[in-house]
Amino acid sequence: MLNWPFNLSCIKLTQFIDLPKFYQVFVTTGLLLSYQPRLSAQGSITEGLPSGGSWYLFIGIVLALTVITMLMMQTIRNRRLARKLDKLATIDDLTGLMNRRKILESVETQFNEIKNRSGSVSIALVDIDWFKQINNKFGYFTGDKVLKLFSELCIEKLSGDFLLGRIGEEEFLILMPDTHRDKAYLALEHLRRSMSEISAKINMPDLDVTLSAGICEYKKTDTPDKMLQLASTALYRAKKNSKNIVVVCDRTIESGL
Repeated sequence: MLNWPFNLSCIKLTQFIDLPKFYQVFVTTGLLLSYQPRLSAQGSITEGLPSGGSWYLFIGIVLALTVITMLMMQTIRNRRLARKLDKLATIDDLTGLMNRRKILESVETQFNEIKNRSGSVSIALVDIDWFKQINNKFGYFTGDKVLKLFSELCIEKLSGDFLLGRIGEEEFLILMPDTHRDKAYLALEHLRRSMSEISAKINMPDLDVTLSAGICEYKKTDTPDKMLQLASTALYRAKKNSKNIVVVCDRTIESGL
């Protein structure tokens, strides 16, 4: 009985090899080796190929190349699968924007970077007004279309340096590096005024899509959670007052945070 070492490296190898195909090649090669002397004597398929020890070397090379090829193909498939899984883990399937986990991770990363340099960063929480009523009146298909068109509008109207993510059913987070509150307000106000384009694209005269937004600019004493809370409070004031408005965080009003 052969005494082959079996360790974790053998187990890991199975992750990259299509075992059924490998066993098929291995068994076929073994049968061919066992019949090689008989076939050589009969002048069969081995005619013209190296004989004796060279024949075994030839078969070994073929087998090694087969295994290497299978490893390369499996590695390529694994990398494609890994990229697909990574996309599924970070991208919102409906809108194509970052999902909640990814955009919040981006906020943490931005905070860690800005601590080591001067500059500004603002965040905005954006909510599509009356979205539940849109779903109830026009159906969920129309609601999904509104979300898709809104994400496209954000990409079109906002700076390419901004990071966009969907954090709830109709709620979005916009991370704006190197952007102070006034610039952030102008960007969100421009987006708000462009919301009429969504209704026009859907071609439903009775459907009026608007947004409300709350903006907060980073201060040295802020944490990500505190900044998100301030933006959320500003958004709440926008929704409570009249909707279809952009509100910048007033730290004298959002006291105690």
